[in-house]
Amino acid sequence: MKGVRRAVLTGAFALTAAVGAQAQSGAGSDLLRQIGRAIHGTPKVVNDRVRSPYLEPAGTYWDLDQDVLEGAQHLRAGVTAAGGGGVDTCDMQLLAMAHSTYRIDADKRQWCLRQWWLMDTKAHGANGVSGNDPAAIERRYGPDFDARLQRFKGIRRFAVRPTFQSMGDVAYRADRGVLEGFIPMPQVSAAGQSVTGKGFVPWVHRTAGGVSSPPNAGRFHLLVRMDTRQGRSYRDDLVVFSVNRVWAEGTVPKMDVTIEKVRLGYRDETIDVDLTHTQGAPV
Repeated sequence: MKGVRRAVLTGAFALTAAVGAQAQSGAGSDLLRQIGRAIHGTPKVVNDRVRSPYLEPAGTYWDLDQDVLEGAQHLRAGVTAAGGGGVDTCDMQLLAMAHSTYRIDADKRQWCLRQWWLMDTKAHGANGVSGNDPAAIERRYGPDFDARLQRFKGIRRFAVRPTFQSMGDVAYRADRGVLEGFIPMPQVSAAGQSVTGKGFVPWVHRTAGGVSSPPNAGRFHLLVRMDTRQGRSYRDDLVVFSVNRVWAEGTVPKMDVTIEKVRLGYRDETIDVDLTHTQGAPV
């Protein structure tokens, strides 16, 4: 497979941790090659049919595929199959409630369940429940919503597909031969400033002249050294993380996480960066 020959990752602050990154191999490689050929040689909608279990046109369905990704609980971010923003699945709120004292009110619950109705009907068609009938939506989706909350209480490892297209991207810096990415994580609340941890760009930067907010505040910083590059495939992007702590400041939930793996999708392969095995050499 062409593409990455060698990659080194560093953290956001000291830029000293180095780990290996490699393209997937085996059966995964065969699938990726097929997908690569599909991207280059067939209409986009055909490729979407191969990748998605849904029948709706591209851009109208959300990341609802497997409930487990890379051995971790799939935390749905509401991203469409094309990589853009779709709906709020409320999975981040469920995670916050599962591991802290944070709770949503009745209006927020009703709103979340309507998002579930919207995702379900877009993915699988009409099911006899009207989007204008909150009581029917509660009966249909409320039990599953509560069951998902209970399941999250016993889970600390999650995998999410980041919304790069709507919230940033990975840029190739030819002067250094590196890919630099500021990876967006789903927000727990509309107030923002909710996900932090080692390797994240801090929310504020304090100097003698005052306090400012860095351009990529709150995003995970990834730096990968590589020899070549090719077109991106957002649908293969993935972040695996573990939750260290969740807490509420007033009515705003926040969490501290540890990023374990970042996967960047490209047309003919993926780059997997494992942050659980450091090897020392700085970039």
